[in-house]
Amino acid sequence: MNNFYIKTLILFLSFFCFFSQVYAAEILQVSSSSVLLIGDNNRTYTVKIACTEISPDFEEKSIVWLKRQLPRHTKVNLKPKGSLDGMLIAKIIPFNSKIDITEKYINEGLATNNC
Repeated sequence: MNNFYIKTLILFLSFFCFFSQVYAAEILQVSSSSVLLIGDNNRTYTVKIACTEISPDFEEKSIVWLKRQLPRHTKVNLKPKGSLDGMLIAKIIPFNSKIDITEKYINEGLATNNC
């Protein structure tokens, strides 16, 4: 009898997990060439793009490029790498791509890898 209740509870919880709405992280603002404001419907995070070092000469060009790559409300996956002064440091991968934004930055010649 106890086994029946456990199975029913698992089925009930699975039903709610399957049909519950999941909110992905999305870009709210490009603050600088390596800092983004990201939200997940009820929280916002300041996120520094991991493993990038942008030359001051390319700062303006990098911001324009980043805004084209990650326009407002773009859904992204975050792979945290650490934190610094309350700011999350993470790899950022747009849902429509399998390539992390750092790799794209480096391929464009706008940044160097500092990891």
